[in-house]
Amino acid sequence: MSMIANLLSFRTSTYLTRNIIRSTSLLTQNRFLSSTLPPSNKADNKNSTLPNELPLSEKKKARFNISWKTVSVTLFGAASLMGFIYYLDQRKVKSRKKLQRAAVGKMAIGGPFSLITHEKKPITDKDFHGQWLLIYFGFTHCPDICPEELEKLAEVTEILRKQKSKHKHSFQPIFVSVDPERDTPELVSQYIKDYSPHFIGLTGTRDQVAEMCKHYRVYFSQGPKVGDDYIVDHAIIMYLINPNGDFVDYYGRNKNAKEVSSAIEQHMNAFKETNK
Repeated sequence: MSMIANLLSFRTSTYLTRNIIRSTSLLTQNRFLSSTLPPSNKADNKNSTLPNELPLSEKKKARFNISWKTVSVTLFGAASLMGFIYYLDQRKVKSRKKLQRAAVGKMAIGGPFSLITHEKKPITDKDFHGQWLLIYFGFTHCPDICPEELEKLAEVTEILRKQKSKHKHSFQPIFVSVDPERDTPELVSQYIKDYSPHFIGLTGTRDQVAEMCKHYRVYFSQGPKVGDDYIVDHAIIMYLINPNGDFVDYYGRNKNAKEVSSAIEQHMNAFKETNK
């Protein structure tokens, strides 16, 4: 009997020990799970947002949301503007270099002169400084070529005088006689008035005229006389002189008035740009 009682007592104690260990293990496991689980539904409902309302962090993102398309368009526009500005700067640099090369490589045309105006006033090249000059060499007894060229000179004068408000320096057309033996100041004065009231006529002694023609490389030669009449052969060219007294360009018979005035206008603009 005592053995049976002892055996039962051992089994009972073993069973109780196992139950205690099992209960302890379950309790520990439940505590661990409770610590890792998310807050209860009540807490979620309390802190939850409305379906149509964004969280604060999302609101900040939405406020400063910039797409790659917007960035690309902005960068492209900025690059295009910078490229255009660079193009304008390079064009201005090329224009200045072109003018500098033209100044270095220009022909040695022009120089000092001393003549008499159609109003019998002595005048020199220095008196014309500060003006644009378009000079034509001819003579009053010229049958056809000189009248055509002087009519063209008069038309150029009218075109440029309409643009005079755009330029600081005035434009002055000049007729120089290569027939000083016959072309007195009185005759030159009467002759140029038939073309334009803005012309200035110049004449002088043969030596004075020859000296000026030499500086401007103007060829002229008196032909054979028929009684008291004769023809003077001469170069048919108009010379453009800038306000500094420097030769700029020349124009022959192949250029009409509009072409000449347009070319002069370009030279005026270039001169204005380089002498700001």
